[in-house]
Amino acid sequence: MKTNIFNSLILLIILTFGLNLNAQTLCPVIPAPFYESFNSGTEPLCWENLSSDPSTSPDNFWNFNDQGDYGATNNGKIAGKFAKADGSNPNPDSMILISPEIDLSSLTTPYLSFEWFSNNTDFPADNTPLIIDIFDGTAWTNLDTLSGDSSAWRFQNYDLNAFMNQTIQVRFMVNQTLTTNHPIYNDILLDEVRIDDCVSTTGQDGSKTFCILNGVVDLNDNIIVKPNGGGYWSYPSQPGLISGAHFNVSSLTVGATYEVYYIERLVCYDTTVATISFYNYESAGIDGETTVCPNEPIPLFSVLSGFVSPGGTWYDFTGTALPNSLPNAQTIPGIYDYTYVILNANCPDDSAVVNVSVASDCDWWEPPVSTTKQDFQNISISPNPASNHLKIINSSNTSALKIEMLDMNGRNVLSENKALSTAEEVTLMIDHLEKGIYTLRIFNNEGQNVYKIVKQ
Repeated sequence: MKTNIFNSLILLIILTFGLNLNAQTLCPVIPAPFYESFNSGTEPLCWENLSSDPSTSPDNFWNFNDQGDYGATNNGKIAGKFAKADGSNPNPDSMILISPEIDLSSLTTPYLSFEWFSNNTDFPADNTPLIIDIFDGTAWTNLDTLSGDSSAWRFQNYDLNAFMNQTIQVRFMVNQTLTTNHPIYNDILLDEVRIDDCVSTTGQDGSKTFCILNGVVDLNDNIIVKPNGGGYWSYPSQPGLISGAHFNVSSLTVGATYEVYYIERLVCYDTTVATISFYNYESAGIDGETTVCPNEPIPLFSVLSGFVSPGGTWYDFTGTALPNSLPNAQTIPGIYDYTYVILNANCPDDSAVVNVSVASDCDWWEPPVSTTKQDFQNISISPNPASNHLKIINSSNTSALKIEMLDMNGRNVLSENKALSTAEEVTLMIDHLEKGIYTLRIFNNEGQNVYKIVKQ
């Protein structure tokens, strides 16, 4: 677009100081693509740096190794990596930075892009404008006039199709006479000037539903196909919710749908849309293990680590739900698993296992029955562990043996009243018993054999 006021001002400067901006220089024409990063800390070759102020003060010209002042100080970059137009006081001026001649004939979709920074924190909205013009060898055309405050660098791009196959120059001008207060408070910064083809970067939109912990969605979790991977994530309605690839949804509505944008910006924009919804995932925590003495209370929650949601159910090694998270350890030494299960309405259920080793070397503990001393020889028990039955074979010379099974509380759950004679075999059906550990006792008036049986 053309802005007559600014063009008139520029013309006045040219006439006043005798600047022949159309004159050919000794610098060669540069074929596009063109890129200037301002990373050398000095004025780049073949750029023109002009000022309406006749003094030679460096603050009256574009500077290439200055961090910036006031609101421009914290701009996220370091001095020497961008160009700066310093605000003047008390005599505001206009500074002009003109690119070398650039031949667009090799481009099919020519675009101009750059980054700029303006942030007047002392007098917000009292801004120095940044004027962008194109010279086609005959006349200057105004592309845009930018102003405003932002704590971040902003990206601009423009379609140069109107200048197809021409040789052009780009002019960046700041007009400090248009501020109400002193322009010293509003430095203008410029960086990453490109002229190149606008090429589609073939990003592919995508959608995904997340189950999350701690209110954060990882946007890099295969939602979209990224264009070139050099872009950034954006949620325009609440920019503060985005930090890199992390989207803080803790204040948003569970189950609702949100669109987040991945913006690739080289010389033109490519925006890829990630459509997401989320549900809170209740976690059972991370597995743990502990060692306790027989019949000792086990604080199961203290053994788990990580994020543990309340409201789940504990199950013992037999799959029986526990009334609380502080059961007593088993009376027989061994290894027992306790499982904590969390049910999730919209996400997969989660579980964690506490592996409890019941020790046999606790000084105060005495086993309720001996599982090592055997009064009778040549008696075999199989299988063990068992699911359906136990086969007991008496190959000893002992007769009139009786059989009983006791649960962990010492209750008799199974008896074989018929005496087990010498060289006799008995099958006990245990399929009706609950899973767990039982004591099998084979005895008569002369002694007993005691075995630990695991029912699967």
